[in-house]
Amino acid sequence: MEKLKIAVTQGNAGEAGSELISSILGDTALLELCTPTLYDAGKAEAALHDLGEGKADALVHISSDNPARPADAVEIIATDEICFMPLEREPTAEDVVSFRNILERDFDIRSPRIAIVQETSMQNPDLASQVTTGQGINTYGPYTVAQLLEEDKASHFDGIIAAGGKTSVQDILAELPLGVPVRYFAGKEAVVTAVCKPGRTGNPEEGLADVSAWTHPFYTAIDIVRNRILYDEARQDPLQKLFRDKREDKKKDEASHANAKDSKSPAEKEDTAPAETE
Repeated sequence: MEKLKIAVTQGNAGEAGSELISSILGDTALLELCTPTLYDAGKAEAALHDLGEGKADALVHISSDNPARPADAVEIIATDEICFMPLEREPTAEDVVSFRNILERDFDIRSPRIAIVQETSMQNPDLASQVTTGQGINTYGPYTVAQLLEEDKASHFDGIIAAGGKTSVQDILAELPLGVPVRYFAGKEAVVTAVCKPGRTGNPEEGLADVSAWTHPFYTAIDIVRNRILYDEARQDPLQKLFRDKREDKKKDEASHANAKDSKSPAEKEDTAPAETE
């Protein structure tokens, strides 16, 4: 695949200073996959606009500030092992369907297993079984955070809907080694990611120590763009087009045969006429 064009916003310069930005954008492995375009601080909305205009394939905010995002986008916290959908309310069947679609198209997870986490009693405690039966989505729960952490139960799931919002997600992330989290604003055609939690940058004497918290949003965005391309290509229906073309070819052949027959001279027609029997 060709290199992707990634729009990059700086956010708060105090969080992602010039030295850190140079280290991120100088990552040779990253530059083999994408061509980043850096926008000045305060130009996040301009970067989002350019993304919508097709001037970039994805937008990455290298800041944990409140980043620009598509309207009505669903925030996902993505890690190498599990994706989280934090909600400040009880989830619905529509939330589960939306999450399943995000996991399949954006993260290339087929038939994902989804857990529901809620600390209080649910108004619809049978939601998981209803969605599993009615929608065919592997859904489990509800669990509390403590129940999910028992016997490494969280590792059995591809996605977790956390009705306690980001607090529940943070409680889980604090206990499990799931890798660097990334904020992803899903549910729209625009691909936008952002730093979830700043990593350790070291002190002036030691230099930069760990920039993975800032580079991970790039790799996540690149994976999502590529996963979408493969997902959409796999769901095109070339067989239907092929079947339609064959029918059209047959009609053309029949029409061509009829025209050829009509264009024959009387003598040719007589030669090809069936012989009479006595």
